[in-house]
Amino acid sequence: MKTCTFFLCVFLSFPLVSLAEMNPNEIVKKADLKRGLGNISHSFNVTVTDQDSKKEIYHVYFRDVNNTMTEQTEPERARGRKLLMKDYDIWLFTPNIKKALRISLEQKLTGQVSNGDIARTNYAEDYEATFIDLDKKENADAYHLALKAKNNKVTYGKIEYVVSKKDFSPLEATFFAISGKPLKRAKFSDFKPIQGMSRATKMMIQDYLQKDKSSTLIFSDHKPEKFSDSLFNKERLEF
Repeated sequence: MKTCTFFLCVFLSFPLVSLAEMNPNEIVKKADLKRGLGNISHSFNVTVTDQDSKKEIYHVYFRDVNNTMTEQTEPERARGRKLLMKDYDIWLFTPNIKKALRISLEQKLTGQVSNGDIARTNYAEDYEATFIDLDKKENADAYHLALKAKNNKVTYGKIEYVVSKKDFSPLEATFFAISGKPLKRAKFSDFKPIQGMSRATKMMIQDYLQKDKSSTLIFSDHKPEKFSDSLFNKERLEF
C-alpha cells in the first residue's frame, strides 16, 4: 500500500512541475529580462534609424516600470525634448513650448516607434499571457503567446509574442491596436552580455502593411543608476 502511494505521488508530481515550467506569464517575465534590466533603476541609450537612414538618439532614465524619463540628444534641433512617463500617463516637453503636454503611449515618437516602445516596455506588467501554440523558429522550439492588455491605457491592445523555449529570449512580436487592427511587427536580435545576462540590443519594427517602412532601435550603455524624485516630477518639465 505504501509503495502504491509513493508511485501515485510521483506520478501526480509530473504534471505540476510541467505546468509550473509552462506558465505563460512567467515566460513573459523572463523574456522581459532579456530586453532590459528588469525593475532595476538604470539608464541607457536608444538609437533609432528609419528606412531612409534618418537617425535620432535618446537617453532613458528608468527608475522603475512606472517612472521613466526619456530625453532626446540628437539631432541637435530636437535636443532637450523630453518624455516623462508616470504609471500610464505620459507628458511631452520641448524647449520652445515651455509647457508639458499630455500625450498617449500609442502616439508615434518617430518612424515606426511609439512612445510606449521606449517609455514603457514591461509586457509582464501590462498584459495577461496565454498560449497559442509551440512554434519552430530557426529550427528551435519557441513559445507562441497571446498577450492581452489588462487595461486600455497601454500601448497596444494585444501582442502576439514569440519567445525561445531554450533560454526565454524574445524573438518576434506582432502588435495590435485596442480595436484589434494589426499595426506592426518587431524582431529582436543581437543578444549581448549586459550586466550578467544575454540581452537583446536590437529591435527592428516594421509596419504591418507597408513593409518598406521600418525603424531599427539599438539599445546601448545600460548602467545601474539612482535618480532623485525631482527628475520624475511633472512640474519640473515646465521650467
